[in-house]
Amino acid sequence: MFVLRPLSDLWRHSTRYFRHLPTTVVLGGHADEASRLAAYLASHPRCFRATRRESKYFSHHAARSVGWYRASFPLSMRVTRKQAHVLDASNSYLAIPSALRQMRQVLTKIRIVVLLSDPVARAQDHFRRRQIVGAERRSFAECVADEIRSNAHPAQLGQALEPKAAPMLGYVSQGYYALQLELLQKLYPRNKILVMDRASLRANMNAACDRVFNFMGLESIEIGLPADERVDVSHESIDPRVLTLLREHYRPYDQLLSEVSDQQFSWMAPRLAEAA
Repeated sequence: MFVLRPLSDLWRHSTRYFRHLPTTVVLGGHADEASRLAAYLASHPRCFRATRRESKYFSHHAARSVGWYRASFPLSMRVTRKQAHVLDASNSYLAIPSALRQMRQVLTKIRIVVLLSDPVARAQDHFRRRQIVGAERRSFAECVADEIRSNAHPAQLGQALEPKAAPMLGYVSQGYYALQLELLQKLYPRNKILVMDRASLRANMNAACDRVFNFMGLESIEIGLPADERVDVSHESIDPRVLTLLREHYRPYDQLLSEVSDQQFSWMAPRLAEAA
């Protein structure tokens, strides 16, 4: 069946080889949080972003040509004229080793911003979203227990470095950040990777954007935020038994994360206080 494509799509496709690939990629975060941060960064006069909110090229469309991916970005002459950055964002690449490897093959010289959130909150959010669309019929407790029991990704570095490393897409395994960051740091220089706590965005989005602009070598600007972006909305309470199970399960992974990233994160604070 022949489907007419919008003129804008035809134009982007026909000019794909004259378009600029990303120079900065935002990874991680809850749901569409990476895309939301990229949208705020794109308010800078020297930042451009993709026409698609998330192309998911390296995780979902790897069989397509690089030209298809390139068609989503601005013309190179616009980027060069402003000495600008081109942004892409994805919340799926970080947990898929094969996606990170392909990203390295296509985007060899980029800066990467990694958003990390409380792994417990992320697991619950992932579960709730699948439950809402009818993709999950088990309880959250059952999902967590089943995944932990499988022990598919033990708290040991080196797993993601294997050539055929399995993706970490489960409710729990998406929070194994240390294993994911280890591979990213093997693929890209550490000084080209900025790891940020999601809580810093919620606390002060302008300060967080300013930190990213500095990392990108751009001058600071004030970001206009809607009122609802300034207040963090607490997630629904989790069964205390499930919460305890997850906190204990993540403890060795979080210790590895501190070693790999050389920093502490907001969700670790209660446990650090307990240990003191």
